[in-house]
Amino acid sequence: MRKGAGSQVRASFRGFLFASFFRGLVSFFCLAFLLASMAGQAGTIELSSDYVFDKSAEMVMAWPFLPLSRSAEASGVFYSLFTEKLPDPDKQPRYYQILRVVDGDTLEVESIGEIRLIGVDTPELYHPLKPVQFFAKEASDFVKELVSGLSVRLEYDREKKDKYGRTLAYVYLPDGRCLNEEIIRRGYGFAYTRFPFLYLVKYRQIEAQARAEGLGLWANQGLDEFRWIISQGSVPYEIFEMANNWWGIRFKQYVKIRLTSEELLKEINNLRQWTNEFSDSDLREILLNHGWLEVKE
Repeated sequence: MRKGAGSQVRASFRGFLFASFFRGLVSFFCLAFLLASMAGQAGTIELSSDYVFDKSAEMVMAWPFLPLSRSAEASGVFYSLFTEKLPDPDKQPRYYQILRVVDGDTLEVESIGEIRLIGVDTPELYHPLKPVQFFAKEASDFVKELVSGLSVRLEYDREKKDKYGRTLAYVYLPDGRCLNEEIIRRGYGFAYTRFPFLYLVKYRQIEAQARAEGLGLWANQGLDEFRWIISQGSVPYEIFEMANNWWGIRFKQYVKIRLTSEELLKEINNLRQWTNEFSDSDLREILLNHGWLEVKE
């Protein structure tokens, strides 16, 4: 072989490699251009020069060459190459017909049954252990007025059911308002914060605003409720102070005396439940068995 022939062969080989690489690069850009043309036939939606956003898959993908196209989703060419999943029809909002309003914070809807509104508590209307409470009917009528004849959207929190088997949900009206919030905002219910939920802080703020404005339950500084209770002829609990910082409590002819502050609170809560749960004869037995004394005059 002549001198310099090896150098010529190596140069030819490098040229061949460069030409192959160049042809491959051109083919790649041609393919990209072809896909972009197919995707752009029905118009494109440009979000930026660096990203393509797929709303249904909720993902952002770096792709500097191709714009996003709705026709690409329809054709499946671009969409199937660069996204992970197709739109899920089950993820579309579903609306449920209201069947009836049980009370201010409980509804019955089709396909689900009873719905207990999350984060709101209205005065009791049909509670098995409590009498009808002040503003209960007004709260129930307010909810009936809002949802009558409507279909509503539901959203859920961490807990799906309560101890009674009712579904726990946020209820959204067709105009986008949240029924749970509207009840508190208009003064027909309280923020129910006994259990944690997503909007606990927000609901407390809504209640504080309703209270500041004197709406509904908060009107007249609560004196309307006091007068209503007196008009019902309810038997009051009488609390009196005793020596040594003790307390006593009286209900009808029954008393429990020499209680600490903590014990007094416990007895009040017990008495509230027992007076609504038991008949007079059963109540007497319960009280005497729990250390109450019967005062005979």
